[in-house]
Amino acid sequence: MSQLILRQIGSIDENVDLVKDPDLSVGPDEVLVEIEAAPINPVDFMLAAGTYGYQAQVPFGLGSEGVGRVVEVGAGGNKSLVGHRVLIVPNYEQGTWSDRVVVAVKNVVTITEDGDPRQLAMVGVNLLTAHLALTKYVDLEAGDWIGFNLANSGVGNYILGLAKLAGLKTLAVVRREEAAEKLRVAGADLVVVDGNELGERIGKALDGESLKLVLDGTGDATVGALAQAAEFGGTVVSYSSVTGQPVQVGLGDTIYRQLSVRGLWIVNWLGNAPREELEQTFRELAELAAEGVVSSEVEASYQVADYLQAFEHARRPGRTGKVLFQP
Repeated sequence: MSQLILRQIGSIDENVDLVKDPDLSVGPDEVLVEIEAAPINPVDFMLAAGTYGYQAQVPFGLGSEGVGRVVEVGAGGNKSLVGHRVLIVPNYEQGTWSDRVVVAVKNVVTITEDGDPRQLAMVGVNLLTAHLALTKYVDLEAGDWIGFNLANSGVGNYILGLAKLAGLKTLAVVRREEAAEKLRVAGADLVVVDGNELGERIGKALDGESLKLVLDGTGDATVGALAQAAEFGGTVVSYSSVTGQPVQVGLGDTIYRQLSVRGLWIVNWLGNAPREELEQTFRELAELAAEGVVSSEVEASYQVADYLQAFEHARRPGRTGKVLFQP
């Protein structure tokens, strides 16, 4: 049994230990989960570097999300959980980059036994982010237009899939024509490639339509261009910033056209949602992933012991799919 532990804040490559035979004693109100799949997300690198909203207290078990099967239950616990597949709630209270990990019962949700564990492992962060972005800020109806950047990312793929399921119209912004063609094949209604006069080209593509919701994952000028096409009083939701910059929405759009700029961090929802809502949401999203209604491309899987190769691959320029840990 192995587990990746962050021993101090800084470069993840230099400050991670592969701990063999970690203490896996299961206390009351805990379960032991054998990991089936655990993704590598950009926020995991940010957390290790100390540049994320959640501040890790070292030593810290790395890995924000994953799925596995319960193999042991603590004294007085529900023995019927043994053998069931569970999603581990991505609240940073346990590390999923492990062969096995001890998890508080409150941090697991039983989910479907069907489906590819790699797809199920990505429900907790990217798919949840897309779901909350589309459902918690604006009452959308079939036929409404939404716009989003970072459209060929994991979250972007899920936004597109969920939007299609809801009958929404989509305008996606990407950086390369190659990515644009993939999104067209995947069913995006309009795809615009970033570049000069982006705002004007978005407006021309929409041909008089307005965006009811804009979703931003970049923090660059593309969100400002999308915001120009938002309806009066429309909403911009920022869930990430790959550039590290604040949301770049024009002053005229926020003042004169009264656009609202909102932030989304799933940790806040995880900490405040009623347990019934949390369980229902994860189970419904897991069913969609298991049935292939929504999916995200997987590029490679590595064993935990090969973490340096996995880290390098996850940071590789031009990567088109997710990198995960699997047994």
